[in-house]
Amino acid sequence: MLGIGFNEATAQECEGQSLITDLKLCDDVGFDFIEITYDCMWEYLQAGHTLDELAAWFTKHHLKPWVYNALRFFNMRDEEGRRELEREIDFIIKIADAIGMRIVVITPSNDVFDEDGNPYSIEEIRDEAVESMRFLADKIKPYGIKLALEPIGLPNCSINQYGTAYEIVEKVDRANVGLALDTFHFHAMDSHWEDLESADVSKLWVLHVNDSENLPIGQLKDCHRLWPGEGILDLKRTMEILKEKDFCGVCSIEVFRPEYYELSHEDNIRIAYDKTVSVLKKYFS
Repeated sequence: MLGIGFNEATAQECEGQSLITDLKLCDDVGFDFIEITYDCMWEYLQAGHTLDELAAWFTKHHLKPWVYNALRFFNMRDEEGRRELEREIDFIIKIADAIGMRIVVITPSNDVFDEDGNPYSIEEIRDEAVESMRFLADKIKPYGIKLALEPIGLPNCSINQYGTAYEIVEKVDRANVGLALDTFHFHAMDSHWEDLESADVSKLWVLHVNDSENLPIGQLKDCHRLWPGEGILDLKRTMEILKEKDFCGVCSIEVFRPEYYELSHEDNIRIAYDKTVSVLKKYFS
């Protein structure tokens, strides 16, 4: 195991949350890496802070930047949407290059239909996603940045199963394109275990760990996430598969749960760390 990370969304509505406070608390509690969210980064820059300040902070602390989360709705965009996408990736490149952040999680678009209002086929979505990801991968390659495609386990998401995302990444065939696996999303749209068991995990760069309430497939939403080990997800099977395959990426906790946002900022991050370690220490050193 390369390290344990904290996704800022886990504390996104805690009173007093900011990028600076997240950094200090995560470093104090023992996290190795942080996944920086768009909202926290934007607020940090709007408050007058600079990327040079942020880079300097990381040089003096154990905690390091790892992932930008996320470049959202990367696929199935119209012409204006593609121009907006290019502006956003330029913004991300600037951040990543300044602070040494190496991975950008990208997430698929929702509710995609053709001009007649008909849903696109999986093949059409796959082929367009391959084209879009190759464009993004080639654009960021000179900066040493990687893309991690995260399938989102919602019925209306264009890429909502791990197997589909893995097939897309294989077809993209770029050294700087891989996957993000979220244990909640893997379960939420009933991704197939055999797809994970047969996968090349050298392409798995981000593992989001969490748990879930026991609701029917297709009914789960982010608010139904739980701390790792407190729900019905088969985390044991997931970790045993990854251990067997010598997974060596970063494992980040990512939980969106309103009642956890009611905790103090300090308690939210401390509990997140403790719950993550309690699961991972059974399988990884």
